[in-house]
Amino acid sequence: MELRHLEYFLMVSKEMHFTRAAEKLGISQPTLSHQIKVLEQEIGHALFNRIGKKIELTKAGEIVQQEALNIQRSLQNISSHIAAWTNVEFGELKIAVLPGEITDLVSTLCIKFNQLYPNIKVLIQTTDQVEKSVLEDQADFGIGFTFHRNDRLQMTKLYEEEFYLISNQRNEEQKISFSKVLDSPLILFPRMHQCRRILDKTSSAYGRQLEPVIETSSIESILNLVRNGVGRSVVSRTLYEFYDTGDLFFQHIEQPSLTRTVYLLMKKDCFVNYAARKFIQLLAEEMERLRFHTEKEAITSIQNSLL
Repeated sequence: MELRHLEYFLMVSKEMHFTRAAEKLGISQPTLSHQIKVLEQEIGHALFNRIGKKIELTKAGEIVQQEALNIQRSLQNISSHIAAWTNVEFGELKIAVLPGEITDLVSTLCIKFNQLYPNIKVLIQTTDQVEKSVLEDQADFGIGFTFHRNDRLQMTKLYEEEFYLISNQRNEEQKISFSKVLDSPLILFPRMHQCRRILDKTSSAYGRQLEPVIETSSIESILNLVRNGVGRSVVSRTLYEFYDTGDLFFQHIEQPSLTRTVYLLMKKDCFVNYAARKFIQLLAEEMERLRFHTEKEAITSIQNSLL
C-alpha cells in the first residue's frame, strides 16, 4: 500500500464521483479506477458499492476512510512539528499553570520571552486541571505543585521554594516562628489561592484559624498595603523575587518552615516544539539566576527533555 493510494481513495470518498475526483487529482479516470482496485486488492475488500453512476462507501470503506484521515492528520502534524522546530520567528506556545504565583511567574517571564521572540504567540491557561490540559494536548507543558502520578506524563522537579513573612520594617531577627506569624495582622490571598491553602493547612495543625485583616487576589495590592504599614503578609519567594520589593523586608519562617516543590509537566516521549524549548530554557536560566533551591540533576533532566 502506498500513500498515494490513500490520497486517491480519500478524494473519491470526498467527491463520491470518480470523474470529479480524477479531475481534482490531475489524473485520468481510468488511472484512478485502477489505483482504487489495487488498494481494494491490498485490503481484501471492496471499498465502494457501485450503483449505476453512483457510488457509496462499504463498511470496509468507512473503516479505511477513518484510518486514512488519521494518517493524513499525522502527516500534517509531522510537517507542523518540523516547521515549529526550525522556524524561530513564528509559532504558538500553550502553557497550563495553576492559579496563583505560578501564573505570575509565567506571565513575568513572558515579557522577556516576547522581547526575544515577538512573533511567537503565547497562550497561558490558568486551570486546576493542569494534567488534563497536558494529556489532551491543550498545552505544550504545565507548571504546578502537586500532581498525580500518570504513566503518560513526565514530571520534572524545577525547584523548591520557601515562604517569607514580609513587612515594611527591618527586623533584627532573620527568622520567625509560624506561631508568631499568626499573631501578626496579615494581608493574604483568598482561600482559593495555592499559597493561602498551605497557610490554612498549617495553621489548622496549630488549632488556629487565619483571620487576615485584608484579603485580595492582587499581589500588587498586597505589596502596596504592606508597604504602607497596613499589615504584614506571607508570600512565596517566587513572588518576592519577581516583583519590586526592594523597599520591603522579609523573614524566614520556621517551626515549621513553609516550603513547596514546583514541577514541570510534559507528556512522555512527546515532541517539544521550538517555542516550548525556548521558554523552558528561559525558565531554567531564571531559576539559576535567582539561585532557587534547584538541584543540578533537575536542570540536567530539563535539558535532556528538550533534546
